[in-house]
Amino acid sequence: MQESLWYKKLEKTAIEQNDLLYKNDFKFFQVDTFLKMAQKIDYFAGECDFCKESKEVSEELAENLFDYLKGDLKSRKAFEKKINAMHDHLRKKHRVYPPSYFISLYSLLGVILGLLGGALIAYLTIPGFMQQSLLFGFVIGLIAGRILGKIKDKKQFEAGLTL
Repeated sequence: MQESLWYKKLEKTAIEQNDLLYKNDFKFFQVDTFLKMAQKIDYFAGECDFCKESKEVSEELAENLFDYLKGDLKSRKAFEKKINAMHDHLRKKHRVYPPSYFISLYSLLGVILGLLGGALIAYLTIPGFMQQSLLFGFVIGLIAGRILGKIKDKKQFEAGLTL
């Protein structure tokens, strides 16, 4: 993905504001995620009105980053609310997800389905082997979920739809 002049300016402004913060605040307040979202918003701004509006919001957030993050609780919540609105839009409208999103999701679903399948098999066959069936279902579900999630995450990454 080619970085535009707008994004480079925004990144420079955010880094300058971040230099006023402590070193660990960059990661803690997820400024890096904000910059990745701004890059995706810039990419989709040509075809999406919400992304066009979000570019202006991103500029305002970058210019006042220090004030938002080191201000009172209301200003921090306002920052998080704007970031969450952009994140929700990217996820719902443009299907942009964080890294390893599908590994986590499919692992959970695999474990749930594996446990249910293991319990069903034990109930229908030999009820005395419930623990072994549950363990077997858990392991198989987890492995299958992680494999399918890894495949889906790889497709998302190759399509450029990962933060």
